[in-house]
Amino acid sequence: MSELKAYQVDAFLHNQPTAPGIYLIYGSDAGLVHERSILLCNSQFGTTGSNETLHGDVIVLEMSELEAEPSILAVKALTKSMFAETPVIRVRNASKNILPILTELLTQPFEAVIVVETGSLTKRDKLRVLIEEAPNGWTLPSFADDDRSLAKVIKAAFEKEQILISPDAIAHLCTILGNDREITRRELEKLINFASQSKELSLADVHALCDDNAMVALDTLVDAIGVGNAALLEASLNRSFSAGLDAQLLLNASARHFHFLRTVRQKIDNGSNAARALENTYPKPHFSRKQQISNQVQRWSAPALKRASKRIFDATLESREQRLLGETLTRRALLAICLAAGKL
Repeated sequence: MSELKAYQVDAFLHNQPTAPGIYLIYGSDAGLVHERSILLCNSQFGTTGSNETLHGDVIVLEMSELEAEPSILAVKALTKSMFAETPVIRVRNASKNILPILTELLTQPFEAVIVVETGSLTKRDKLRVLIEEAPNGWTLPSFADDDRSLAKVIKAAFEKEQILISPDAIAHLCTILGNDREITRRELEKLINFASQSKELSLADVHALCDDNAMVALDTLVDAIGVGNAALLEASLNRSFSAGLDAQLLLNASARHFHFLRTVRQKIDNGSNAARALENTYPKPHFSRKQQISNQVQRWSAPALKRASKRIFDATLESREQRLLGETLTRRALLAICLAAGKL
């Protein structure tokens, strides 16, 4: 059994694990899952510095490919690589349909390093349990940065480029970033490019270049509700209110999100394929959230979504009538829905 705690993952990746087996990278932060997957794949070729580009003979498989031809993973895992001593396979956007494929693969010896990316998983999720109990399996939880880890990421990025950033600018970045590691990296790159000549960044620069990330924070908040991640929801609420977002804005974003989930759920209940139902429902979510939303649709039933939507509607009306209690009423309603999601 190789269940890593969230705080152990970075050290584990830094040690360049090379043992053949299955590495399940899961969590609510799709960008961090993506980044760690690339780091892990690259570590097999001795290139640990990059978190954006694969550097080596890595076989990349989408979940849709495995669903169409389940045996392809075993074939790739049991075939010697022409360019590497150990085959490295990366499986993107894994769903629960990969469970029987991995179960069968684990019954036979293989020398490949298989990196599987997926969204949030509960402690009892069968996929997570399978890998945790496998002698050659490792699970790597990947959740949104807290203030401490986010500040560390920010400081490291600017120190690497020898850019001096003011403490108040770092503090402000911690309030508007952290909801997704990939988005955080993009925002930091934007600031680094801006300061490439001056080698200095002020709070005013950060305000001018990055304050549009508030809408991304709303995506993180509603996804936290949908998957039942109370800790992430609490952190998102704190960031949102600290950034000055109004309670009505948070409730409206939550209402739109659950309306979207209800629409997709209804199409599936009427016989539509899950992937097709999500693809044909508008407005289409950002590609980085598709797996996250797919997991939510599978989790929630139509009656449960209806109850959640009603609770948001009631909280919206109540907070309009008692504006001084807007934050309290919003927290109470959204946390209740989030806890309900955790029990589904």
